[in-house]
Amino acid sequence: MIKLIHTSLLLPSKGNYTLEGIIGVFLVFLLTFTTSCNTSKEVGPKTVGYDFYPLAVGDYRIYDVEEINYLITGFDTAVYQLREIITDSIPSIDQTTYLLRRDIRQNALDDWVSDSVWTVTKTSNYLSITENNIPFIKLTFPVKEGKEWDGNSLNSRAEHIYYYEPIDTLLADSLTLNDQIRVVIEDVEENVTGVDLRSEAYVRGIGLVEKNYLTQKKCTSSDCGSDLGEVIAGRALRQTLIEIGNEE
Repeated sequence: MIKLIHTSLLLPSKGNYTLEGIIGVFLVFLLTFTTSCNTSKEVGPKTVGYDFYPLAVGDYRIYDVEEINYLITGFDTAVYQLREIITDSIPSIDQTTYLLRRDIRQNALDDWVSDSVWTVTKTSNYLSITENNIPFIKLTFPVKEGKEWDGNSLNSRAEHIYYYEPIDTLLADSLTLNDQIRVVIEDVEENVTGVDLRSEAYVRGIGLVEKNYLTQKKCTSSDCGSDLGEVIAGRALRQTLIEIGNEE
């Protein structure tokens, strides 16, 4: 029986795709591919961890997304699907930049609507994603438990330390602990001012499989116009992979 890590924010089931099924199919593919290739060609990239975010023109990933925005007047919930597809690549001497088009739809019966275009840049030392014109370093190489880096080192924002954390419970029975890693972006447990818990999970040969974000700001004075301790702003996001493929 394949098992998933359970989180507090659960999505309704949609379609015939499951994260367990995607991981299982790709593990079979990776095993076949690895055993058929020359060992000397595989040791370097896999040891460094480049395969935690594979990139090729035509690659796409589809996610189920549930997003809750907290407001003083209440909260707003949106449930939709997100497709990220690599439409082009721009190589240079020491790095390659990929165009990542993001499409959204309300459900599997609707047509995709283009939402935005991000860029993914991969070098020998890091992988960055430019989101709404702001670059963030999402992964650094080699991928190693406990390793830290400044996710804002490519932008003008203040230093923000990301770090790798092991995922102790297997995302699928066909995985090993070395096949999965979590990037912790922020880890501030709930307190009198709020909470900030943000992380992303990656699997070898597949890429990003989960985003879990929870940020809440609480009222701490009478100036808030609300009861002390009440959530006055924030966001909860759960993004879960349901399908991957290549359109080329």
